[in-house]
Amino acid sequence: MMARFQLWMAGLITTLFLFVVIAQDSGLPAVVPERHDSVDIVRKESHPVLLRQKREWIWNSLYVEEEKPAPVPYKIGKLRSNKAVEVKKFRIEGEGANTIFTVDEKGDLFVRKSLDREEKASYNLTARMLDGNNKLIEDAGEFVVQVTDINDNSPIFPRTYNGSILERSMKGTTVVKVSATDADDPSTPNGELRYSLTSPGDTSSFEIDSTTGVISCKINTLDRESQSQYVLVVKAQDMRGMASGSTATTSVTIVIDDINDNLASFTKKTYSIEVPENHKLNENIGTLELKDEDEIKNKKPTFTIQSGYKDAFSIQLNNDKDGNLLLKKPLDYETRSNYVFIIEVNDDVRFPADNSKTALTRAEVTLIVVDVDEPPVF
Repeated sequence: MMARFQLWMAGLITTLFLFVVIAQDSGLPAVVPERHDSVDIVRKESHPVLLRQKREWIWNSLYVEEEKPAPVPYKIGKLRSNKAVEVKKFRIEGEGANTIFTVDEKGDLFVRKSLDREEKASYNLTARMLDGNNKLIEDAGEFVVQVTDINDNSPIFPRTYNGSILERSMKGTTVVKVSATDADDPSTPNGELRYSLTSPGDTSSFEIDSTTGVISCKINTLDRESQSQYVLVVKAQDMRGMASGSTATTSVTIVIDDINDNLASFTKKTYSIEVPENHKLNENIGTLELKDEDEIKNKKPTFTIQSGYKDAFSIQLNNDKDGNLLLKKPLDYETRSNYVFIIEVNDDVRFPADNSKTALTRAEVTLIVVDVDEPPVF
């Protein structure tokens, strides 16, 4: 049997609701009984309000705002039986019964302590009503005290963040996601966070989704050679970002990763190299230094020697991605004392090169053969 006692709640409402409950079976034609119920909302002194259904009590929850000062017990509701028997004693059992919550001989429910929703959001209790012979007047009834949230916690970022993105990435490319927490109720504005970029960090090259915290590229012209790192400041604000919300900030360091977007360039237009005529074959006779702003791992220069000299010379990349000129055929000062030829350098860049207008991709090499005294031949 369901308990038939009334639960009075703190508040001050003077409204009468009339509603209709309709049930319909699946027959043809359908049988539709109609039932009219009412919910009485009655003024009781300055704050108690009775909310009950005439057939059964329908309110099984009381609400207490967290952090409400409680230097003395304060009333949150009232228990009352539907039966005509005089109630001599009210008893409550369950979570916080007789410590946090108490009931007096009139059935008035009190809170004796300040509550913290983040510590415990609800308390399940059972109410019993006894007559003068200490017997139950009706079955026990269960009810819940819900602790309502207030904005008493600020957002918290667990750490700082790091991200990276390739230079020249498309606008909208995701970089990193940040996330803050808030101990307040996430189903209320108190715990709903909004993210934004704020000073003194860079706000021109990146943007953040206000609800997800995803940071993405705002432009498509990131250039590592111009700026290799950005530091952003992200703000999280509760109350859905309203000015009254509490805030927290964290930093996000974004590294711009290199791609091959610069042409290899000779450091000068002409090179003059002196080589003794007895120089060993396949050994370096001179280095053609290159200038390339890209990181060494992304440098991909290739060399082309002018036609007619490919049999005599070759170029090999060294560890610095410069070109070592190698001798492939023996030299003889008495036969030829110098060589003049053109070398071109090419670079497989992924995008239009930053230095396409200034790069020196052709150089003239003058090789001077130095005479070496040779012993007479008999």
